[in-house]
Amino acid sequence: MNDENSDKKLVNFLKQNIPKVPDADPDFEQRVLAAIDMHDRETELNRLGDSRFAESSKSSKFLRFPKWSFPAAIVASLLVFGSGYRVLVTAQLQADEAAHLEAFLVNNWEGVLNDSHTATISDRPQTDLFDFPVAADIEPPTN
Repeated sequence: MNDENSDKKLVNFLKQNIPKVPDADPDFEQRVLAAIDMHDRETELNRLGDSRFAESSKSSKFLRFPKWSFPAAIVASLLVFGSGYRVLVTAQLQADEAAHLEAFLVNNWEGVLNDSHTATISDRPQTDLFDFPVAADIEPPTN
C-alpha cells in the first residue's frame, strides 16, 4: 500500500477527476454586507422599542416572558389542578359493597388465627428437589 506507484496513480486520478469550482458571484460580498446592515438596523429598532421593558427587566433580573405565556400558564395550572383533584378524592363504596368487603376481611382474619393445622414453611421438612419416589415396578436403568 505504501509503494510509490500506487500513490502516483492516486494523485493522477485525483488530478484528472478534480471537480470544477463554480465562478464567484460578483455581487456576493455586497449582498452579505447589506444583509448584515439590515440585521443591525432591525436589532437597533427592537432595542429602541423595548427600551422601557429592558430597563425594568435588567433591574429585576427575571427572564422576560412573552405576554401570551401568562394566560397559558394559568390555564395549564387550572387543568392540572382540575385533573388532579379527582385523584385526591377517595372513592365512596356502596353500603352492600362495604359490608361484603368487611365480611371478607373478618373471615380471612379469623381463618388465619384459628387455622392451627397448617404448618409454616419453617416447620415443613426440607426435601431434596430431585428426590422423587420410585415405583416398585420400575427397574433402575442398567448400562
